[in-house]
Amino acid sequence: MNSLRRPADERGTGGAPLRADTGQQAPPVKLDLSLCKACGICIDLCPEHVFDATELGEAVVARPDDCSLCLLCELHCPDFAIEVRRREKKKGEQEADEAIEAHAERVYAAVAAKQKAADDAARDDEACAHRHEEH
Repeated sequence: MNSLRRPADERGTGGAPLRADTGQQAPPVKLDLSLCKACGICIDLCPEHVFDATELGEAVVARPDDCSLCLLCELHCPDFAIEVRRREKKKGEQEADEAIEAHAERVYAAVAAKQKAADDAARDDEACAHRHEEH
């Protein structure tokens, strides 16, 4: 066992922050053993050594306090068995995301308006050509 690892927290929550909705501790990493196939990728990839393996090779969240929320385990889990809590966004990041979303909505509206105008023009041209054929 790696000497840099802390002993596993017996409670399994490791002093994680409190959830606003329940007041209970929210672990930074959730592992769904019903989905896990014990491949060991999370154990091998975790830079903070959050996971240990059972005798059967299944991963367990042994040191949740050590989780840096890097997402390596979640992104590389082939079974989608791991969920890592996202960190809170800072005010500047949240404002930037909102600005990007507002810009995307304006671009979409402009593209939709341009497409509608092109469709209307094509419809008008078609109607004009049809009227011209009648005479």
